[in-house]
Amino acid sequence: MTTNDWMDAALRASILCKEKSAAALAAPFAQASQRLIATLQANGQVLSCGNGGSSGDAQHLASELINRFETTRRALPAIALSTDSSVLTAIANDACYEQVFARQIEALGRPGDCLVAFSTSGNSANVLAAVLTAQQRGMWVLALTGKEGGQLASLLRPADIELRVPEQNTARIQEVHLVLIHALCNGVDASFADHAVVSTPYTGQVFRDAERLEAACAFRRPLVFTNGVFDVLHRGHVQYLAEARAEGACLVVGVNSDASVRRLGKGADRPINSEDDRMAVLAGLRAVDFVTLFDEDTPLQLIQHLQPDVLIKGGDWPTERIVGADWVQARGGRV
Repeated sequence: MTTNDWMDAALRASILCKEKSAAALAAPFAQASQRLIATLQANGQVLSCGNGGSSGDAQHLASELINRFETTRRALPAIALSTDSSVLTAIANDACYEQVFARQIEALGRPGDCLVAFSTSGNSANVLAAVLTAQQRGMWVLALTGKEGGQLASLLRPADIELRVPEQNTARIQEVHLVLIHALCNGVDASFADHAVVSTPYTGQVFRDAERLEAACAFRRPLVFTNGVFDVLHRGHVQYLAEARAEGACLVVGVNSDASVRRLGKGADRPINSEDDRMAVLAGLRAVDFVTLFDEDTPLQLIQHLQPDVLIKGGDWPTERIVGADWVQARGGRV
């Protein structure tokens, strides 16, 4: 074969692989894109890892998120775990190479964050260890693999997502991984373009759209829910919310809308603070992960949509009077 023959063969094989991937990955990619955007909108961070060429892919993804891809937007938190030689060699020397990513995830990973794990075979020992550690820390995993998915595919939980390239050749798999990186970053750029200049500190924690809220907290279990007016926040509220957060991996607070408060008959001058102000104050509390609004008289519809594992109300509320208690308990949850 001539030099051009090698190039022609590689390009044709790459085109064929990309065409197969476009069909096979359409549904899981849409889910991965939505989940990644929701994670970043909720102030979560992205950690990425891989070996060899996949290490380069992990760094590529992190660089596009931190800086930008093609559109001006605010910087987003992402860390490639394969870049710090001092950290990598210290862990490899004191423990073993298998732990070089997992140990960093122990230090940096937070509930709700995303680990993007690159492995063309799905059998890299240090990537497998990283996935297990991420899951233990309440993170969700986006795995970019190929071939049969390897051992990595069997480790993934329902909340995790795999983008498996339908190909056996490592080079072809890596080429599609690069396309997937760029496609994910296109979605991120589009979602954050409107917030490139002005973004309030707690924008990612306040959700008015139930579907977006569901996507943001779907992988953060056990999910804790509580609700109230929270018109004049005081020390008792702060303590109550801190105790509620300790019951699970994520606390969602449902807030009565202004119209809902008025229907409750709390007085002509209530609420004192608007729904936007009440949600912003709650979002600023360390214990609160997400805040949402409900316009109905009770939060039952919201509870049924979110399907919390734990439903919290103050100690003076008997269980039979707590809205949604029977529904949560019927699903095996706690009140």
